[in-house]
Amino acid sequence: MAENSTEQRIQILKTISIFANSEPALLRKVAETLTEILAKKGEVVFYKGDVGRKMYIILTGLVKIHDQDYTFATLTDGQVFGEYALLDTEERSASVTAVEDTQLLVLDQKMFYGIMITHVSVLQGILKVLVGRARNNNKLQEELAREKAHVIQQSEEMLAQQEEIAKKNALLHEQNQLITSSIEYARHIQSSLLPEMSEFTKNLPDSFILYLPKDVVSGDYYWFYEDKISHRFLVVCADCTGHGVPGAMMSFLGTTYLKQIVEFEGVRDADEILKRLNREIFLALKQHKRDTKDGMDLCMVWIDRETKTIEFAGAKGQMFVIPPKASEGIAYQGDKMGIGGENAEKGFTKQVFRYEEGTTFYMFTDGYRDQFSGTTNRKFMVSRQRDLLLSIRDLPFEEQKKIVSDTHFDWRGTEPQTDDVLMIGYKL
Repeated sequence: MAENSTEQRIQILKTISIFANSEPALLRKVAETLTEILAKKGEVVFYKGDVGRKMYIILTGLVKIHDQDYTFATLTDGQVFGEYALLDTEERSASVTAVEDTQLLVLDQKMFYGIMITHVSVLQGILKVLVGRARNNNKLQEELAREKAHVIQQSEEMLAQQEEIAKKNALLHEQNQLITSSIEYARHIQSSLLPEMSEFTKNLPDSFILYLPKDVVSGDYYWFYEDKISHRFLVVCADCTGHGVPGAMMSFLGTTYLKQIVEFEGVRDADEILKRLNREIFLALKQHKRDTKDGMDLCMVWIDRETKTIEFAGAKGQMFVIPPKASEGIAYQGDKMGIGGENAEKGFTKQVFRYEEGTTFYMFTDGYRDQFSGTTNRKFMVSRQRDLLLSIRDLPFEEQKKIVSDTHFDWRGTEPQTDDVLMIGYKL
């Protein structure tokens, strides 16, 4: 490909929201892998109702966006259409036809997924699109509220105002559908970034994971990794600032950076992993320029079944350990500082201990113990949670998960869920 052609493509990519903050190397990679096609005059690029899986960039030429004979817009050199097909596979809302011979660059969804998983800047671009949609929706709701108030005050204009409100309601409904679709797509992204459960059960067959997001997407996440050289297994239990879409945004960063630090860079000490993760989150959120405390609390363990040792480190996270036949458990506390915040270079403490065969381990976020009761309006609390775990630690783990889940819902009753809930239990 000619260098001037590549540079032209790079300049176009810089104008697209999801690539606006991407580094030059990534833009060049995308530019060099775009497919080029020719749409002849009068040729339909895609029809309304087609399932979208590609984004198109106009290199040269002219196309129209239309529904049968009605034209919504015309687009020409350097403009983009179909970009939301990279974020979901909803049916196209309009047809696109070439008004004249048009040279198009094409980016398909499959290639975009590969780029997204390995490049945080693209992931941040997606999140910016989702947040932008949410903000537009909030503005529309505020405008609708003002219009309704005006209708009450100006009864003589009731009919005209009602017609206007009907239009606003229709637009609001459309925006809500877009938001719902975007959040559902965020759920798919979050699910794809979480590791396969088969890897967890293969390494820890006597185990369960209770994962109850408060909303469609969650600020809690789990992550694990098998070191095939040392035969150790890493388990991470994390709670990000907030829940819903804001919490999910943080979880995207957490899982992405853990993959980079542990899998790609080969960092193995638990305390060093936390230190590196803290630095990456600090820089990604530009916390050296902004006074924000966003981040995450988490704990992690390296399990070595050959030597029967546990390597534990936590950033405000904790783990509850019950030795076999013990009447009480042992609470391992992490450092009293989370990931992210005001210090990019803070260090963390590593604890290493041996365990006895038959020991049960529980890792959890604060959502379970902080749940309010539907009858007493009190929190479940740490002491009640530990008593529950002590009472079930000898049961099969499938039954343990059911009891833990049922207890949560019985305690909650009609009370809304307070926070995301994550609990990981296993026996070694």
